[in-house]
Amino acid sequence: MAIPPPRLSPEDVRTELLRLRQGPALGHPGAVTALSDPLRTLLLARTPPLSNAASETTRLVGALRRAIDALTPHERRYAAADFNLLGEHSWPSLTERQESLARVLGCSAKTVRRHAGQALDTLALLICDGSYVTEPPPPGSDAPATTAAGTAPTDGTGRFFGITADSRVDVICSALPAADRARGRPSDPLYARCAGFADLDALLYVRVHLAQGFPAATIRDFHPGEYYNAEPDSLIVLGAPDRNTAYAEFGPHLPYTFTPPPEAAIAFPGHGDIRLAPLWAPEGELLADLTVITRLTLGQGTTVILLGGCMTLGVLGAAKCLLNGERGRRNTAYLDGIAPGGDLIAVTATRKIGGITDTPDLTTTEPLLLLTRDTAGGFTTRLNNATRYTGR
Repeated sequence: MAIPPPRLSPEDVRTELLRLRQGPALGHPGAVTALSDPLRTLLLARTPPLSNAASETTRLVGALRRAIDALTPHERRYAAADFNLLGEHSWPSLTERQESLARVLGCSAKTVRRHAGQALDTLALLICDGSYVTEPPPPGSDAPATTAAGTAPTDGTGRFFGITADSRVDVICSALPAADRARGRPSDPLYARCAGFADLDALLYVRVHLAQGFPAATIRDFHPGEYYNAEPDSLIVLGAPDRNTAYAEFGPHLPYTFTPPPEAAIAFPGHGDIRLAPLWAPEGELLADLTVITRLTLGQGTTVILLGGCMTLGVLGAAKCLLNGERGRRNTAYLDGIAPGGDLIAVTATRKIGGITDTPDLTTTEPLLLLTRDTAGGFTTRLNNATRYTGR
C-alpha cells in the first residue's frame, strides 16, 4: 500500500525555503540535502519517475524547479532569481541577486524583496497542496489536459477579460466629433460607419485578436451613442471620457480624471495628486502617451475593461499590452496575479519609436502606477513608480 506524503504546513515549508534561498541556493544543487526529511519526502513523492541513475539531489532540484515553474510569470521571475536559477542574476548571495534584479527592473531592492516574499508564500502553498503536480490523460483518452487545479485549461487572457468560449462581448469605441466624421451620414453614398470611431486602430486590434482567441464568442462593437445595455459577459470601453460618453459614465467610480487636449493629462487627486501628461518632441511630435488599463467586476457578473489613453496612442498601447501574443499573456497574468479576478488600475507609458507603437511589457518594467481594491473599499495604491516617467 502506498504511503501518503507527510503533512507539512505552508509556514513550515516557507521557513525551510527561506533558509534554502540564502547563499548560492539552487546554484549549488547540494544545498537541497539540508532540507528536512519530511520536506524531502514530500518533494520526492511528487516527482515524476526519472532514470535509475538520477540521484536524490537531482530529483529534489527537479521538484523545486517544477514548483517554481508553476508560479505566475510575475512571481516566477522573483522566485527564479531568489533561488539562483537565472544566469543574468547568478550571484553567491541572495542580497546580490535581488539587487541585480532591482537594477534590471529599475526599482528599489525593497520592492524586489516585497515581491519575492509574496512569491515565496505562494511557492510554499503550492508545495504543501501539491497543486503544481499535473498528470497527463490516459493514453487514447479524449479528455483535455488538466491544469494544476485539475480543471480544463483556462486562457489567461480570457480570465482577465471575463471571456469564455461562448461569451457575449460588447466593445464601445470612442467617437469623433460630428464635424470631424468623414462620410458620417448614413444617407451619404460613401457612408462608412467606421469613419466615426476616434480610436479605430485600437478597435480593430481588439476585435481581430479577440476573434482569433475566441472564435465562438459573440463580439459586437458600438459607437457610444448607439449602445444599449444587453448585460454582456464582458464590456470593453475604448478611449477617454471626453470622446466616449460610456467611459465618462464610469467616472464617479474611478479615482482618476482625464484632462482633454490641448492640455491632455491624467490625474489621481486622492492618491498623492499625481498628474501625468503625454511627452512631446520640441517639433511637436508625440513621443509617449499614458496607457490606462482599468478592470471593474460587477455584481451581476459582467467584467468591465476600460482601455484608456490621453491620446489615441495610449489606447492602442492598452489594447496591445493585453492582447499582443505572448507578451499580452504575460501582462494579463501579471495583473491578474496581483488582483486575482478583482478591480485594478494600471498606468504605464506607450512610446512611439520610428513610427512603431512599442508594446509595454509589465513583467520587465513595472507599471508607473498600480491600484487595486476589494469589493467593500476604495482603491489602494500598490505601486507608485511615477517619478520614473521623466522624459525621453
